[in-house]
Amino acid sequence: MSNSFTINMKKTGPMQFTTTFDKNFPELFFDEPESVEGGLDQYPNASRVLTAAVANCLSASFTFCTNKMKVPLKELETIATCTTDRNEEGYIRIKTIHVEIKPIFEPESEEKKQKRCMSIFRKYCVVSKSVEEGIEVSVNITS
Repeated sequence: MSNSFTINMKKTGPMQFTTTFDKNFPELFFDEPESVEGGLDQYPNASRVLTAAVANCLSASFTFCTNKMKVPLKELETIATCTTDRNEEGYIRIKTIHVEIKPIFEPESEEKKQKRCMSIFRKYCVVSKSVEEGIEVSVNITS
């Protein structure tokens, strides 16, 4: 089952971009930190959005699993930390994304099912598994 979608991104400031989606979703704004020439740090940059996407996908996958196995969640908090560093050529790259998921289960939920979800939920996460396996990126510049 193959699926695709298309987004549109336009430069709207020195290092700012506005993203519109193929559905009627709100626009998403990007900016670079002030440490990048022209960046105003008014919106998240791509590294922050990628980290949020990984954290959201893992949280949604965990919730999907608990819903499917009828393990009631009282609360779910997720904290994601992204670490960047320069590679051998001096370019900044994302080195790690650490995600901590903190579920609080309803008292009546079965511990066996909780543990089962904790052991399998990552298999459902499209984003984190794709990042871990490497995503083919093709680029074409037209003028």
